Amino acid sequence: MKEGSRDTDAPTLRALLDARLGLAVPDAPQDLDRPISWVHITEMRDPSRYLRGGELVCTVGLSLQDPQDCRTFAEALARAGAAGVCFGVGDGHDEVPAALLAECRRHRLPMLIAAPSVPFSTVSRFIAEHELGAEIAVARATYALVPELLAALRRHASARDMLDTAGQLLGCYFLLDPEPTDDAASVSVEVPGVGTLGWMGRGVPPEPALLELIARFVRATQVERDVEAALARERVGQLLSLVERRMLLPDALSQLLDWSGFAAGQLSCSAWPAGAGALLSMAVPDALVGDAPDLCLILTTQPLEGTDDLSLPSGHSALVPLTELGSAIGQARIALDLAQRRGLRVGPDQLSTLDSLLEQLPSAQLEPFRQQLIEPLAEMDRRKGTQHVRTLRTFLAANGSLSDTARELYLHINTVRHRLVRIYELTGRDPLDHNDQAAYSIGLHALDRESER
Repeated sequence: MKEGSRDTDAPTLRALLDARLGLAVPDAPQDLDRPISWVHITEMRDPSRYLRGGELVCTVGLSLQDPQDCRTFAEALARAGAAGVCFGVGDGHDEVPAALLAECRRHRLPMLIAAPSVPFSTVSRFIAEHELGAEIAVARATYALVPELLAALRRHASARDMLDTAGQLLGCYFLLDPEPTDDAASVSVEVPGVGTLGWMGRGVPPEPALLELIARFVRATQVERDVEAALARERVGQLLSLVERRMLLPDALSQLLDWSGFAAGQLSCSAWPAGAGALLSMAVPDALVGDAPDLCLILTTQPLEGTDDLSLPSGHSALVPLTELGSAIGQARIALDLAQRRGLRVGPDQLSTLDSLLEQLPSAQLEPFRQQLIEPLAEMDRRKGTQHVRTLRTFLAANGSLSDTARELYLHINTVRHRLVRIYELTGRDPLDHNDQAAYSIGLHALDRESER
């Protein structure tokens, strides 16, 4: 790769090493400042036709069995302008083949070494997060902002208080209707019916999506000044809460639904974080919105669409007749609970999965599965650098297919069989048995939940 063509904004091999992902370098001079455009995983001797230049090529060397293979591989990468090689030891080779090291040095290809405990997905994720840095920054800021802005709405904060809250979280200052300025660090967005929301600062300005989110909340503070509308939402929320608790028959809502323009037929209920009523009234003007004490409920005659830009978690029920409204509210509440954990929209189709069921259970109920079925494997992996947990996870994701597991892990099918036998010996449960597969899935879910804490 020519020096003049380097992308200074791209992550480098040195950045990968500094990230402490578990990578190492051979004892030889390396050009670690090469930028990485992407990560390409391959077991081909000549993958050059799939490369565009700047890729970090990851391999466990299944096709590199002799010096000629290594020569072909290194020449192909050099010809395609690859940034370097990341060689994973422990599967195809216990160490990097000496011939490959020599050929990489000859072609000035830097090399990183990934231990058995470092999956290539870790490397890919690092590069992807760097490439998607702006989107990730918006997501993280949104995750921090939304609960605080919702709390401000619930306490009927003014627009100024709302902006001060956002400014404190983001380390900047926001103005409503700012005076025209020549300051290059100032950015703004229109707030319909309110004016212009402006950001003032000397650092990196917020992404437009984040500014739009704050603007929607500012607009909601103005709508919330309509006391009559707020009281109406509270009354609707109280009635819907009574229906959910079976203290009021759904038929009692018939007059309310007729008044709101709902035709007789099926309804869909969606649940949202408490305090979102004003925001949702603007976003879905044809819906019936109710502010309950612990959440916000919306009734519509069709499944609710087009609300993703609100950046709020939400749970949605299936379409039901009015007589089953109580069940629909309960379904939406469960879906909202899952959505708040995942940070996503959850619909009725996502409630019938094993993961959704497990997410509703307390961690204490899942812990025995992790301790008895997964921890022995994880302990073995930590002590000996094996990959029993990864193999089990891949095997279950492949629906128990030995061939698909071998293909995904770049292993011989007999190696997969051997690992599954070892898993059986360590845990006493058979990975080939359907009941035991369900138990292993629960254990892995518990492991993932613990790692997210």
